[in-house]
Amino acid sequence: IKIVKKKMNFVTGLLSAISPLSDGDFVDRLNYCYTTTILVVCSVFISGWSFVGQPIQCWFPAYYKGWWMEYALDYCYVQNTYFIGFTDIKPDNHWDFAEHIIPIPKNITEREEKQLGYYQWVPFVLALQALLFYLPVVLWRSIYNSVGCKVKVICETCSIKGNMESDERLKNMDIVARFIVHDQRVHRQFRSSLRNKLEGNIVSTTYILIKFLYLLNAVFQFSIVKWMLGTDSIFWGFQVAGDLLIGKEWPETGNFPRVTMCDFAVRVLGNLHRHTVQCVLMINMFNEKIFVILWFWFAFLAAISTISFFNWLYNYLNESSDHKLIMSYMVKIYPTITKSSSKKKLLRKFIKKTLKPDGVFLLRLVSINSGDLVTCQLLDSLWKDFVDSEPSGESTPLLITNEVMIFLDKFLQGLKPQFDDDIIDRLNYYYTPTLFVIFALTLSAKQYVGQPIQCWIPAQFTGAWEQYSENYCFVQNTYFLPLHHYIPADVQQREDREIGYYQWVPFVLGLQAIAFYLPSLLWRILNWQSGVSVKGIVNMCQDVNNMYVDKRHASVEVVASHLSDSLRTQRILERKGFLSPFLRKGNYLTNLYIFVKFLYFLQILCQFIILNNFLSTSYTFWGFEILRDLAYGREWQESGHFPRVTMCDFEVRALGNKHRHTVQCVLMINMFNEKVYLFIWWWLLILGIATLSSFIYWIIISFSPKQGEAFISQYLRVNNLIKGDDDPSEEHAVGKFVHKEMKKDGIFLLRIVSANAGDLISTDLIYKLWENFLKKEAANRMIPSAPLKLEDNDFSSEKTPLG
Repeated sequence: IKIVKKKMNFVTGLLSAISPLSDGDFVDRLNYCYTTTILVVCSVFISGWSFVGQPIQCWFPAYYKGWWMEYALDYCYVQNTYFIGFTDIKPDNHWDFAEHIIPIPKNITEREEKQLGYYQWVPFVLALQALLFYLPVVLWRSIYNSVGCKVKVICETCSIKGNMESDERLKNMDIVARFIVHDQRVHRQFRSSLRNKLEGNIVSTTYILIKFLYLLNAVFQFSIVKWMLGTDSIFWGFQVAGDLLIGKEWPETGNFPRVTMCDFAVRVLGNLHRHTVQCVLMINMFNEKIFVILWFWFAFLAAISTISFFNWLYNYLNESSDHKLIMSYMVKIYPTITKSSSKKKLLRKFIKKTLKPDGVFLLRLVSINSGDLVTCQLLDSLWKDFVDSEPSGESTPLLITNEVMIFLDKFLQGLKPQFDDDIIDRLNYYYTPTLFVIFALTLSAKQYVGQPIQCWIPAQFTGAWEQYSENYCFVQNTYFLPLHHYIPADVQQREDREIGYYQWVPFVLGLQAIAFYLPSLLWRILNWQSGVSVKGIVNMCQDVNNMYVDKRHASVEVVASHLSDSLRTQRILERKGFLSPFLRKGNYLTNLYIFVKFLYFLQILCQFIILNNFLSTSYTFWGFEILRDLAYGREWQESGHFPRVTMCDFEVRALGNKHRHTVQCVLMINMFNEKVYLFIWWWLLILGIATLSSFIYWIIISFSPKQGEAFISQYLRVNNLIKGDDDPSEEHAVGKFVHKEMKKDGIFLLRIVSANAGDLISTDLIYKLWENFLKKEAANRMIPSAPLKLEDNDFSSEKTPLG
């Protein structure tokens, strides 16, 4: 019990110590945070079942006493059991059990060779795996702290959530710039030969090595699983998943057997009595599910860690990528910097002498975790310090860096709901691709791991001939003929009836999933051009919405200030290109969002065309017709849709002659395809109706002037800021606020905030924006008397959500 308590305290402490930090990228957090958490949770669950519950139960002879049973149970669990199948075939009746029973080996050595010794070690091994996943980040933080580089402090200080207010952000960036410069000076003080060689890139070199450790660890996990489970191959996950999908249970495979045998010896009166009992390992039912899921998770992790490693390695070895990165940000901050040869020369010196590889690495890390707005301002602070330190530095034109807002997340971080849109968008880019991927993986496992086709082979065919025939018929297509039809003598008529889609189903589903995500990707790639961080503003509002009332006031002020600054910057920032008119008019985001909505609907129409062409159906409204066929009992034998029984022709050369064979095959996979595509068709129909309705709705509310005024007015009335009795002065003030101050993009952002963060925070935010607007108008003497009150709102009363 003490050992169990110590282990439980260890895993609990490990779990509480895990937290995602921004001193790495998303793949790092997948490794050390999320994977470690999954492993610790599984370890705690199995620990509770193994050491607190009843992991094993045995069938004892009737004369066994209670203590004999307790002894035997404890012995069998700690000393291992061995698996022997009941029969050498899968029994169908009583005679199969009687005639094909597998006897227990008389030789004890043969029994010991079949022992299962892993199940009692599962919680410990899972905890060890969790520790291995967490070690690289511990090593990473230890090294960068030992060399004096404040990577964690820099990344946390640059966090976008702590830098929404412009003044505070500029102050923080100056501090971070000093940190980076100071770190470079510290590196120069190292006197060892190794550190002298790595001067200016010791942090980036260490990070590449840590990335390689993540990759090595993910691959090493397969060896751990293979060693612990005693499997023959590291590709054990595919084998087990394939066995499960084709219905090959543990009595046949021996994978995680539920029923095992146990031998133990007892001395009685100087004699050694040997006993054999049969036991049930219920814990193996859970072990099977856990390790199959973990195996595929490790495979995914190894793949994504490999991609991330080589991406960072390329940037590390390719010096031009550093120049491109810095130049891309400097052009946004100082658009004319590339026009002057002296400034370009100074910039190259800045990258090589001041930033060095470690400085560029830190900027790249900040960009990944905090967005491009913070990165621009941090780089601007570093550049100004560098120019000021140059004895003959030229005067550099200043540009307020909050005029540039770029907030483009990594693609992998976009594979989840982002809440910078509405629920219909999320249905398109998140839930629908998820469904398609699940279907694709399920069907691909059934097809390429299981047995997708079985054929009735003539008796004279050997086993090798059977395998050849089934493989050929699957890859070369089959053709459908109703059972009461004769097989056409003309080969061309047979080929005209061929069914060629079933082996392509997983790939087409995968492509459809990618296609559904593309409009969302386009939205996130292009919305940063507006200078407004849509996702950042919504996330900030969601965080604010969960705060206490007394803290919400200050947070709302920060969000309102950030939103106003972003909209104002959007209008005053000088840009070139076809986007410039939209940005100055303040409707770029609105137009882009409407266009993306249209792409969602257009894509759904294309999906129907893809389905009809891919399935080669004669029905225009395929889903309706299939459902009607099923309702009227018109099965596949008559309709020919997703036929289960088909025909296959193939030719074989033997002794210089060509022999043609025709066999009948069962396509069990088509039973699943029918259900999957019927669901997909109706899902697309519902999704298309919802997307079209959403598209029309957003067009109406975005381009109707009265809709924007009505939206703002309803929130102002909640706070009694306007009376709503058709007062001309109120209508004039609201109209000016909507059309001059906020414009279409501002109202669009407020609608998005309302849809994702709720009416309460929207009411508070609109109140603050309205208050700031009135104060500005009063200062400019543009509104002689404001019809609205300006006293501070204590946010003490919760607003009633809008109907």
